[in-house]
Amino acid sequence: MTSASDLPRFSRPLLVLLITAAVTLLGPVGDARAQQLSAADRNLIVNVKLAGLWEMPAGMWAQERGKGKRTREVGRTLMIDHGRLDTATHSIADRFGITLPTEPSDQQSAWLGEMKAARDDTEFDRIFANRLRYAHGVLFPIIAQVRAGTRNDVVRDYATTANQAVLRHMTLLESTGVVDQSLMPEAPAPQSNTANASMDVGFGDLALGLLLAVVLGGGLFFALRTLRAKNTRTRKRAAAAEPDLVPSAPGEINV
Repeated sequence: MTSASDLPRFSRPLLVLLITAAVTLLGPVGDARAQQLSAADRNLIVNVKLAGLWEMPAGMWAQERGKGKRTREVGRTLMIDHGRLDTATHSIADRFGITLPTEPSDQQSAWLGEMKAARDDTEFDRIFANRLRYAHGVLFPIIAQVRAGTRNDVVRDYATTANQAVLRHMTLLESTGVVDQSLMPEAPAPQSNTANASMDVGFGDLALGLLLAVVLGGGLFFALRTLRAKNTRTRKRAAAAEPDLVPSAPGEINV
């Protein structure tokens, strides 16, 4: 068998290059699949980045303009949390080659414009709490759906972190006491829960199967018991009908 040392000297670098190229292009199939992201995964990462682009400035303004102490505290917490989320967002985007936005959306820019144009600090508190509470309510189910359905472990951990942050922010914004519940996003219309329906059917079939097994088992037991009792009575009648054996005379054998 030809070994690497038997190859011409100029061929060895070529062999190394070919092996390196093959590993790079093909790579482990499992790792390649693990790196794939769904459209929902990518959409979540982009949306979290967009949230940070306008919520961090809003949080900074809340610390400067907030009339209520709670508003200022909430603004500070939002800035810190979104700063950490932004770092995680850039890290995961770089890992999977996702291009992130650099400016907030038109709607988010309009919300910042409302805060900037507030007549006084009281109005600022109200706009800050309501706009941010609405935005978090829109983002929350998006995160939850990705957390529940993503096939990527890295995205799942990222969604868990984002979910905890958004839930905390909604609770903090509500604690300001100026959130108008009528301005919150409406909950989605209820749909039939196919997962629970399937479970109900499964448990129903199991219960029916157990019931049939009990009935059939009980019937079989009763039939066997009846047959056994009948055979016992038959043997007793047969024994009673047999004639008594006549004592054998010496030297005779009764058959």
